[in-house]
Amino acid sequence: MRRYSYKNNKKSRKEKIGFLTAFSICIVAVGLALWSTYSSIGGFENSNVTEPTYIAVYPPTEPVANEVKGVVVTETEPTETEIVTTCVPEPETTVVPVGTEYEELYTGDSESLQTMLQVSASLDYPVHSGKILQEYSEDVVYNSTMGDYRAHTGVDFKADEGENVLAMCDGVVEEIYADSMYGNVIKVRNGNFTVYYCGVSDTMYCVEGSQVTRGDIIGKVGKVPFEAQEDMHLHVEIKVGDKYIDPLLIISVDE
Repeated sequence: MRRYSYKNNKKSRKEKIGFLTAFSICIVAVGLALWSTYSSIGGFENSNVTEPTYIAVYPPTEPVANEVKGVVVTETEPTETEIVTTCVPEPETTVVPVGTEYEELYTGDSESLQTMLQVSASLDYPVHSGKILQEYSEDVVYNSTMGDYRAHTGVDFKADEGENVLAMCDGVVEEIYADSMYGNVIKVRNGNFTVYYCGVSDTMYCVEGSQVTRGDIIGKVGKVPFEAQEDMHLHVEIKVGDKYIDPLLIISVDE
């Protein structure tokens, strides 16, 4: 009777242990199922999942033809300095004809030089002596006869009264006239320049319109009223258009 109770108790204990074990396994299985379901829904962040990237593509638009009003655009200065190079032309080279002394005698400005270069002929001295009493000067110099300062726009060639006046170049006698300051004047034109022989006496060997040749005797030395206080001389002026030039610059140096 006692043996039967012991065996029955032992069997009952094993059944309880088995039941508890099975129950525990069920609980664990249910917990794992719940955990898996929660994770799949999004309860925890998955670092391996990347967000998709979307790129918006906009079609090109037509230029706006209408003026946009109400917008003020401020221009800004460029950040880099623009270097501008100015090309400076080289000075023109003047060819000096053989037989002249331009480099030694010429001291005027470029305009006067260009005017003088228009005279294509070389000239002779108007008197045989070839001596100079007073040179050409665009600057004012003292005139003892007039008692003032004035430019001397010609050259005074020293000569005796009555000495022959020679044509300095070929040309046409354009005019012969008397002037209160310059005395009798013979005006001879050669191309684009004109020679004025001033202070000629009343004895002349040409008339208006006559052709003269270089070296011809065209008159005699007389007096120059506005330079009467000086020694006897012939006053000669040369003009190109309305510009005076220095006669000595175009007189042949071998004469």
